[in-house]
Amino acid sequence: MFPKTLILLVLLILTPARSVRCQVPSDDPNGSATWPRTGRNDQPRQPLARRSVWVFEYRFTSEEKRLLAPSRTDQQRYASFLELGDTGLIRLYPWHHRRSVVSIDELIDRRSPEFNAHACLYSFSKIRHGNGLNGFVDPRLGWAELKFGEGKFFTGFTGESLGVIVALGDTPLETVTPDTEGVSGLTRIIPPADYLEASALSKRNRSGFEMDRFRYGSSLPVVANTTYVLRSTSNRRADVLVAFRVVGVAGDGDVTILWRKLKTYPKPSWKRREIE
Repeated sequence: MFPKTLILLVLLILTPARSVRCQVPSDDPNGSATWPRTGRNDQPRQPLARRSVWVFEYRFTSEEKRLLAPSRTDQQRYASFLELGDTGLIRLYPWHHRRSVVSIDELIDRRSPEFNAHACLYSFSKIRHGNGLNGFVDPRLGWAELKFGEGKFFTGFTGESLGVIVALGDTPLETVTPDTEGVSGLTRIIPPADYLEASALSKRNRSGFEMDRFRYGSSLPVVANTTYVLRSTSNRRADVLVAFRVVGVAGDGDVTILWRKLKTYPKPSWKRREIE
């Protein structure tokens, strides 16, 4: 028993010393201390073009899907228009800050506090509400082209996207084409070559500008019985020209819009800014 106990004590004493010894800097020929290599690549890391994380797409419950569905009356009223290709009838709810407390209206409608954050967004390229993101992706690069909140419509709000909206007034939606006055200004848009040009265009769109007697911008007030046209250009995702009309404004703040995709352009691609 004694020899085994003695050997065990010796091992316990020597083990910490070995651990410390392996962390001691080694001496180089010049006399300066250098830390031992860890086996990792010593080459400098290249800047990443994006930062991806795991994103779970919000799933609407059956009760929430019922809230998003347009009324039966509106579906019957626009049934003939909806038979055309690339058309739709949707309901959007206004965006508001995410809350941790559920309101009385949310309890009555059986919707979660996160409902409005996704019900205020719509992607005409994905044909669904929300940002259209799921999996290991950059959360900034959403697919939504239209956002509703604060009494306005917004476009070009996701990362690496440009958007412009123009209001055509009380114009029948079925008469709007890419050649319609006011729309032609959107069809002449050329996607940027790099992020510097994209940044300049984004600043111009946020400030708004006038051309051919029409006012363009990345946001416009919501007005009932008004037809709008937007051009959304998202880097490496989609480039679409969409006309839509506000056909209903409810007392609780949601709006119903009838839409038609006028044109789909080739997927744009411009040089991204490297993240250091």
